[in-house]
Amino acid sequence: MKPTKNSIYILLLTVLGFSCNLEELDVNPNSPTEVAPGPLFTNVLLRTAGETGTSRRGSIGYCMMMVQQTATLKTDDLEGDKYLASNNVSQLFNFTYSTLAKNIEAVIAMVKEDPAQANLYGAIRIWKVLVYHRVTDLYGDVPYFEAGAGYNQQVYFPKYDAQEEIYMHMLKELEEASALLATDDQSIADADFIYDGDIARWKRLANSLMLRLAMRLVKKDPAKAEEWTKKALAGGVMDSNADDCMIRHESTREVNSNPAAFAFFKFDLVKLGDIKISKTLMDYLKQTGDPRISVYCSLPDGDSDPAMQKGLPNGYDITTIDNFEPSADLTTFSNPNIASFLDLSAPTVLLTWSETELLRAEAAARGWTGENAAEHYAKGLEASMKQQAVYGEAGMIEASAITGFITANPYPSGGTLEEQLRQINVQYWVATFMNGFESYANWRRTGYPELVPVNYNNNASNGTIPRRLMYPIAEYSANGSNLKTAIDRQGVDKFTTRIWWDQE
Repeated sequence: MKPTKNSIYILLLTVLGFSCNLEELDVNPNSPTEVAPGPLFTNVLLRTAGETGTSRRGSIGYCMMMVQQTATLKTDDLEGDKYLASNNVSQLFNFTYSTLAKNIEAVIAMVKEDPAQANLYGAIRIWKVLVYHRVTDLYGDVPYFEAGAGYNQQVYFPKYDAQEEIYMHMLKELEEASALLATDDQSIADADFIYDGDIARWKRLANSLMLRLAMRLVKKDPAKAEEWTKKALAGGVMDSNADDCMIRHESTREVNSNPAAFAFFKFDLVKLGDIKISKTLMDYLKQTGDPRISVYCSLPDGDSDPAMQKGLPNGYDITTIDNFEPSADLTTFSNPNIASFLDLSAPTVLLTWSETELLRAEAAARGWTGENAAEHYAKGLEASMKQQAVYGEAGMIEASAITGFITANPYPSGGTLEEQLRQINVQYWVATFMNGFESYANWRRTGYPELVPVNYNNNASNGTIPRRLMYPIAEYSANGSNLKTAIDRQGVDKFTTRIWWDQE
């Protein structure tokens, strides 16, 4: 089709992440041919980073605060610090289904029958798993098989699928999608700003994501976890920081900026002191002499000197903080480093080589693979330290500091399995800083680090760390019948209900 002026305009808006009134443009709103699959794929990749609400209230405000990576004194926002219930629990759910689902399904519909688009078909299927595993990990049973089907199948009230079925399908999708990819075909290079069309790295992403999902199953189905772990490793996982899956940003405008950083900028969160580094994380970084402290943390004035950093305890408000530190001055508590993570052009990190190495260490410790757990543990730490270089000068860690840290914090080869799992997964918690969805999921999977819950007045979890987030209130009226089926199957819609893989 020869592009029209209107279709070019729609394409531009789509790629930039804007919306428009199609009637005013006098175009067919139901015609997917107005936008080519490549640019739409690019849009899906970019928008997966989320929006300011998804980052500030979802990843940081709930997930990171519940696992005590960040903290706040607020009670009317950022409720995860004190396990309070609000409709902010809906951030990732609403964003995924309102923004990503239909575009994912649109790309799939455009390319699945076209042999020339096999690589794009494989890549979008891998990305779909990356998108949806975050949602099911956070809520449990969610729309999956019919998600986004209103676009081309007119299914406007998608059923909620059991998490077990979702997980088994996602693992199978990764296996099949990876097999589709042809490394000698660079046809997606222009649309792919994650790996610039390097199909070998897409394959390693698929298998590394498969490893992540496989390890989620260790409590519920250890045999299945081992089976899929072996498949992932046999297929080839990430083997350098060049394989890290991250969304690159620019500081030119909100839609292209890092959404977490833009939230701090837009709402002046550094000046207000709303989001601080948790004392739990800060104490651990200091106790272990972790050189990442100067990359992760800074005072509001930008000072990243490790000696000056201080963490805010979770579970306090503007009044009760005096019980911890009388007349506390929030400017003396650290926030995420303004020169690294809060730079508007900082990447959004989704899955890394360091995580992959730590999961390999755990699989080896469990006796599944015959690999050297200590070797992969050390590689995971080194990879995480060197990964910080993506933040420029603020993220540079000297080689001697990396070596010294690994030597001072060794893998407990002679310890018990639990001691080994603790060491690996506490480091995983550190390595996934600012990826709250993953930090929270892995904490529920492993129980590490062993956190002391807060017990703030009128909290919604009886003083225990929530095991999931509740469904959006709007779903009760918008898709109530299907939601009821999910709740009847999964359990009461509350913080303390465990999702499928979080049960033994």
